[in-house]
Amino acid sequence: MTPVEDPRTDLSLDAGELEGAAGPPPDDLFKALASEKRRRLLAILTEQATISLDDLTDVLVGWEATDSGPAGPDEWARMKIELVHAHLPLLADTGLVVHDEAAGEVRLESVSDPIRDLLRFATEYERVVETGRSQPTDS
Repeated sequence: MTPVEDPRTDLSLDAGELEGAAGPPPDDLFKALASEKRRRLLAILTEQATISLDDLTDVLVGWEATDSGPAGPDEWARMKIELVHAHLPLLADTGLVVHDEAAGEVRLESVSDPIRDLLRFATEYERVVETGRSQPTDS
């Protein structure tokens, strides 16, 4: 019998990588990633660390419109309400984002590299599952 490679050996996390930037408890982190809207919001923030709430709403409504057809002002208002009253508070409580209501901005909190990598992986995983294609590689 030949030994089978354990795919978990490719994944390693040194406690030192989280030191000083302790992340949220695992259940809170995975609850934050359980919503497609929150994953999309976090994907935006990994590319653009700070964004206005209105611009974030525009991007997310546009993303939904791409999936389901044209969006109007009612969808925009609904999305903004969802962000302000549901998604942003959960992400702020988890320690992933800061919502500065006075400035009307949302920014990614300082997170450790492993958590940033997980956020990027979640985005890539979702894209591959939806399209069936991996990211093109530069040769």
